[in-house]
Amino acid sequence: MLFGLACEGPTDQITIENILCGYFDNPDLGEHITELQPPFDESDQKHGDGGWPLLFKYLASTRFRDDVFNTDYVILQIDSDIAEKIPVPHRDNNGNELAAELLITNIQSQLIASINSGANGFYETHAEKIIFAICVHSLECWLVAHHGEQNTIHDCFEVLKTVTFPKHIRVAKKRRNYDQLSQPFLKRQNLIATASKDTSLKLFLKALEHIEVSLD
Repeated sequence: MLFGLACEGPTDQITIENILCGYFDNPDLGEHITELQPPFDESDQKHGDGGWPLLFKYLASTRFRDDVFNTDYVILQIDSDIAEKIPVPHRDNNGNELAAELLITNIQSQLIASINSGANGFYETHAEKIIFAICVHSLECWLVAHHGEQNTIHDCFEVLKTVTFPKHIRVAKKRRNYDQLSQPFLKRQNLIATASKDTSLKLFLKALEHIEVSLD
């Protein structure tokens, strides 16, 4: 495996897959991407259970550590709207929203703590293989940044539903729908343009800069 995806759910996985294919400008890259969490069962073509609690449990597990050993890079995706449940505050002492960079750093620290709770120092030893894709405040905000008329980081799923799409594209929490919604990200120029509007997407792409993809 070149990339393994550990995400909140299958809709996030397919969107991240399309982003990777677009960023590295290689449509064949999808054959080298494996869905780790929620896991995908090839035999019955179904995904296992997702959600952020199971993602954190996975990060502390032997399965995660084995996946890191057997994968070139593991992408960890999570939405920042769960921050207060971890808990990581969204706001400072004056009630102002934290800057995206600071919120992402704080959530990343919680993810690292979960990884190291399973094996002390594991993250530090394998940090070059673990890449964070922390969406502020949800992955839907990346889609809104491309499809929407105005940028927002709040209630992005609801905002996405107000966008007028061709009749064959529908906004629904299903993998195939998010595959359609994220198809524009298969073109690198669309991805770079969208990242210029969204800080969390820009930071994710920046984390990919050091990676060279060769499928030979």
